[in-house]
Amino acid sequence: MTLPFAATLPRTFVAASEEQPDDPYLADPSIRKLLKFFADKGLAALKEEDRAERWYDDWLVFQAAHRIYASVLSPREYSKLGHQLDLLKLTRLLEVFAYCSPGHGYSLQVSFLGLFPILMGTNPDLKREAVAALEAGGVFALGVSEKDHGSDLLGNTFTVRESGQGHLLATGGKYYIGNSNCAAMISVLARKADPRSAERARRAPFMMFALRPAKSPAYRNVRKIRTLGVRQAFVGELQVADHACSETDIFAEGRTAWDAVFGTVTLGKFFLGFGSIGICAHALAEAATHLGARMLYGKPAVALPHLRTMMSQALARLAAMKLYAYRALDYVQAAHAGDRRYLLYCAVQKAKVSTEGVKVMALLSECIGAKGFESDTYFETALRDAQLIPGLEGSTHINLGQAAQFVPRYFAGKDGHAVAPPASLQTGQARRGENPYLMEARTGGFNTIAFSDPLTAYRPLASIPNVRHFVRQAKAFSLFVRHDAGAAMLADAEGALLMGRCAAAIAYAQLVAEHAALTQVPRPMIDSVFELFVNDLSGLALTLAAFRGLDERGRAAARKLIVVPTAATEGWDLWADRLGEFAGVPNSG
Repeated sequence: MTLPFAATLPRTFVAASEEQPDDPYLADPSIRKLLKFFADKGLAALKEEDRAERWYDDWLVFQAAHRIYASVLSPREYSKLGHQLDLLKLTRLLEVFAYCSPGHGYSLQVSFLGLFPILMGTNPDLKREAVAALEAGGVFALGVSEKDHGSDLLGNTFTVRESGQGHLLATGGKYYIGNSNCAAMISVLARKADPRSAERARRAPFMMFALRPAKSPAYRNVRKIRTLGVRQAFVGELQVADHACSETDIFAEGRTAWDAVFGTVTLGKFFLGFGSIGICAHALAEAATHLGARMLYGKPAVALPHLRTMMSQALARLAAMKLYAYRALDYVQAAHAGDRRYLLYCAVQKAKVSTEGVKVMALLSECIGAKGFESDTYFETALRDAQLIPGLEGSTHINLGQAAQFVPRYFAGKDGHAVAPPASLQTGQARRGENPYLMEARTGGFNTIAFSDPLTAYRPLASIPNVRHFVRQAKAFSLFVRHDAGAAMLADAEGALLMGRCAAAIAYAQLVAEHAALTQVPRPMIDSVFELFVNDLSGLALTLAAFRGLDERGRAAARKLIVVPTAATEGWDLWADRLGEFAGVPNSG
């Protein structure tokens, strides 16, 4: 199988000692080094670390020696090693990293979160210092959330105040902070307190400053928070009391600080979706290998019709996750001040890709039964870690609420100010490299973002039965949005989440359709994927029609989204045939 189709669909990974220029993953030396490290370490050692919740010093020493994190995070302007922030290189590495060990990959995800606000800030000296620390092998952390406030950033109480001696003193605590045990620098969100009015503390302006734990005696009480998954990683609680800092440590204030947090979290949480893809691909490989070797009634278990169907559905859902994620990446790569559609597609990825990963794991778990709970398998780790992403890290309800904000513009029909869909990175049509706009992006103005008609994505696939069914559903939802009931639901907090869930399902399908057409996925296989999409949206439509407060006209409009899909038999046979590519892969961590 040749590109682009092969690079588009889920795959397995094994260590390779030499460059393989025809393989878009193994052509990257950082990925080859990562795969070799985990192949040498082995699954048994990884599982022992996981059970003991043991921190991975050996990996950090290895990545520092090979500058692996620097190779994907260093921006061109400040890199002394000739690196640039190549989004395709980064996301492929994140996918492979999670395939090997989600707990280890967490340290890279968090390092992005800690570094990027500095790059979005206004302090060039601090940017140079941070990139130098990264290229020396350091990792980073982001200090935003607090124990009593969680994702409610407006409730943050960490403060920086003037000491009266020309210095600033920082005091407060942060919670759920990755890499807080070893970060070279922590980007901290704080309020710049007015010493004349303690009563106005909650209204004090935001600021961000760089904290260097190794150089701060005020950095203390660092405690590991024991979590269900990513057990080898360090997710911690920290306290700072009267930490002395100066104006040179500040890199963002006021609106710039808020923009730096929002811009960083938008991308950082978007990147988690690629981790979900890697986790599910490895779990699928273990499941396919187990079911292929296990004999029931004289034949391999995977040949049993119900197991074959569920495994095929798991693979199709995983393929859709990857098609969406890498197409959404095209919108991120192409983003500029006049085209910020990526904000919707990032929110959908954060809400949808990782929750689809949980569905994939549920299907696989039902297929392999007790085997998936044996503690010496990767699968057992995947069961835990896959559900952390939408719950602990993704804040799904927040992203559904954000998606709902785009509903009026997304379904407004053809917009004369909208730009064409971007070229594809996967097919080589788009130019790879750094997008400087992302380091200066600003928040707000969602109601000014222009979208082209999303239904144009389905025109190249109009001959596919389930694509036509889905288009019918999307049109019905667009009419519901314009209905009085739709407007009322968008104004209701609970209703907006449900509207966001429906809109996310439609935007998700749009990008899957775009990417499937661009990469020439066989039409019967696309038909199978859209059979799932039609079923999913019909299920949401039932919930929509039953929503409290809807009148009969509103319920009738919602019921028009309920469609029975066509059985895509040929496509399911093709997905089942691909399962063999996942069986028998060495389980090297």
